[in-house]
Amino acid sequence: MNRFAPQIAQYLEMFRCGDAENAFHGLLEMGRDILPGLMEASRAEKDPGVREFLVGVIWKYREQSAIAFLGEALFDPEPRVWREALDGLVTLASPQALRIMRAARKRASHSQIDDFLCWIDEAIGQAEIVLRKK
Repeated sequence: MNRFAPQIAQYLEMFRCGDAENAFHGLLEMGRDILPGLMEASRAEKDPGVREFLVGVIWKYREQSAIAFLGEALFDPEPRVWREALDGLVTLASPQALRIMRAARKRASHSQIDDFLCWIDEAIGQAEIVLRKK
């Protein structure tokens, strides 16, 4: 169990009760050390809405260390979760993020594969543009 588990649970309860804005900002204000705990909470979460929220909080830290986790989230069965992960990977555009998206495209096994391929192709294109500008 991680040391931030009680605080994460408190903010997730706020989110579940409809106070998404305060939950979001509260988790962001806790600092980067919370990232492993947020990733752990996301992996354990059954509610896709909460997983989507957690993925969004994680990538908004804009830490390259979150890229591998976002790659995992691309295989979430819930489209809104993997779409949030794609948003994060595009935002964190890097050679590693591109490798992860291209690998996910090759391994795609989502039930809505056409939708997934369309989204991931767009994300790859956007990340390539960002990288060219760097």
